[in-house]
Amino acid sequence: MSWKDLYSEVKAKKMAALGKKDVVKAVEKHGKILAIRGKYEKPEKVIKYSYASVKDIIGPSQVPKSNLSNYDVVLIGCPGSEIPKSGMSKFRDYVNEGGWVITTDWCLRTVIDDVFPGFIHWNGEKTDDAVVKCELVDPHHPFLDGVYGEITTGSYSTKGAKTPTFSWWLEDKSFPITVIRPDLVTVLIRSPEIGSRWGKDPVLVYFDVGKNGGRVIHMISHTHLQKGGKKGHFVSAMILTNILDEKVGIKHGVKKSGGAPQYADYGGSTQTYSSGIEWASPAPSTPNQYQNFDLPDNPPQGSSPEMIGTTQVIEITDTSTIPSTQKCALGDGNFVDSIGKIYKCGKCGTLYHESCLNIQLQDGTCKICGSIFLF
Repeated sequence: MSWKDLYSEVKAKKMAALGKKDVVKAVEKHGKILAIRGKYEKPEKVIKYSYASVKDIIGPSQVPKSNLSNYDVVLIGCPGSEIPKSGMSKFRDYVNEGGWVITTDWCLRTVIDDVFPGFIHWNGEKTDDAVVKCELVDPHHPFLDGVYGEITTGSYSTKGAKTPTFSWWLEDKSFPITVIRPDLVTVLIRSPEIGSRWGKDPVLVYFDVGKNGGRVIHMISHTHLQKGGKKGHFVSAMILTNILDEKVGIKHGVKKSGGAPQYADYGGSTQTYSSGIEWASPAPSTPNQYQNFDLPDNPPQGSSPEMIGTTQVIEITDTSTIPSTQKCALGDGNFVDSIGKIYKCGKCGTLYHESCLNIQLQDGTCKICGSIFLF
């Protein structure tokens, strides 16, 4: 099946079976996605077939002159190293203002380490060119809406399968994902095979940034999966379109309806998350298996226990413990041969050069977790 036919099928399934007719129409009318090419990422193969109103594709060198605020979602293609430094700072501003970013594979090191440090990290291993089995960690999450049903009982199901799985293609030297902050990072898809062979098993993760609903979504490998089979292609297409569905749904107040189950049917919650957004479909209240904290039985509406409150600014006395690749929260290089003191946020562990901390203190809050600094 061609990508064009696949995306047409995805749209039809959402409108007919998943109760997302109004959401799809809203995306067709309002949805705007920007895709940034990478040497190893060819988003034009898939983005042009999505049902968004605006589907712009640019090269890495065009990022500094692009107005990212015009878009609901920005896809940054692997490797990310071709993007000028001035473009990297635009990603930070875009997400802090409420934008959603999707990054792929090597962007884990070239973009996330530089721009959004302290959440996830490359574990140092490099995969082979391989097709691996994957499992859904939270099949009822909005980003995975419709996936579980299709791979268990729908047209993409495997007869007799005991566990609903699908295949995901890893390009040679893909970067496995280490979750640094399991209390702030949600893992949606994992692969035990990646975990056993290369140390860490997350495949698709996300975390929230700032106070305006900004979100960073990262996946190992690429959006244009080439060897994962039709089921893997379907899952990839559903995820990409679901992300845009959710963003547009939140922005324009459009929710799924009809025959598809709402997340409240699974014991979900309508609480507003710390980023200040309310899910178009309420998020599950139970932390996934990668989270090691306990939520209160009845969390107050509009609050989140992990990111609200104050935090101490702590001086790092033993700088030898800082990885050479670790970047300052303000993107002002790493800490190798750094002159001056180095500090960290006591809550999320984000690091700052002394000069950068003085700048951030003018805002009064941590650049990453938003907690109020006590200094």
